[in-house]
Amino acid sequence: MTKVLILTRFRGEYEPRRLAEEAMALGYEVDKVNYEHVRLGVSPTGKPVIDLMTGKKLEEYDLIIPRAATKRGGESMLGVKSVILEYIEQLTENKPKVINGESFRRYPLMGKLEQGILLAQAGLCVIPFASFNGQRGWKRYLEVVAKRKTPFVPVMVKARFGSHGKNVKLAVTFDRLVRLSQKYSEGDVLIQPVIKVRRWYRVLVLNGKVLQMMKHRQKDKFQTDAIQTETALLKPKFTKEQMNDLKVMSIKATEVLKADFAGLDVAWDENLQGWRIFEVNRTAQFKWFEKAFPEINVAKELLI
Repeated sequence: MTKVLILTRFRGEYEPRRLAEEAMALGYEVDKVNYEHVRLGVSPTGKPVIDLMTGKKLEEYDLIIPRAATKRGGESMLGVKSVILEYIEQLTENKPKVINGESFRRYPLMGKLEQGILLAQAGLCVIPFASFNGQRGWKRYLEVVAKRKTPFVPVMVKARFGSHGKNVKLAVTFDRLVRLSQKYSEGDVLIQPVIKVRRWYRVLVLNGKVLQMMKHRQKDKFQTDAIQTETALLKPKFTKEQMNDLKVMSIKATEVLKADFAGLDVAWDENLQGWRIFEVNRTAQFKWFEKAFPEINVAKELLI
């Protein structure tokens, strides 16, 4: 019998539940394990110990699906995830298949900064950004901006990590940027130009194939008043060639990041008249895809 292990932050989330449901429907044996419940150690004989609290060893599973490794409250369990993946990589027999295994091993942390650099290096169009860290970084950046003789250009301020638009703020004036520098005074920050966007797509890719693309309208809070006015009358219609370009770009991005499965946010830049990748999520949620496109069983596709 095929044995499946789902590693997750919380077993009650939609995605782990759906994966477990589909695994059982396929006749598989499935275990859902919270990262925080895994016990790591070394035995008295010098052997590594990874206790999943399931009564099984990692090598007894046929398929492992690692979800995000952050607990509620922001505490990271990334160390546990990395140890598990490295242990599996060193197995010489009975090595299970791991969804996104190579990607997670190569790039344990994959924030907007890392993926932006990697994708740009591969020739893919991403949002331009400047990044720095902490109060000293902010001080230097604000000094440079203040010395510019040209009018202030609105920018987006983003934390290195975040989802669903969290930790993303618009600075229309220099004074607003200064105030935001206090809010984002710790950790890495990205400063990006405000892109004129009316339409963007969330694209789900699995094993080099686009499963589906869900269209979205850009939120007004991420646009200046001028851009909102300019795009208000726009009703984007894309040609077959443009939509094919979107698919090709999305697939290539997953190849660059060595990801078997990912959800991408890709927007149509009205000024560029082309697609830009906003973000790639290797533990993408797929709840709304399954609800919007009932013919697409994402959970089952991940299992077969």
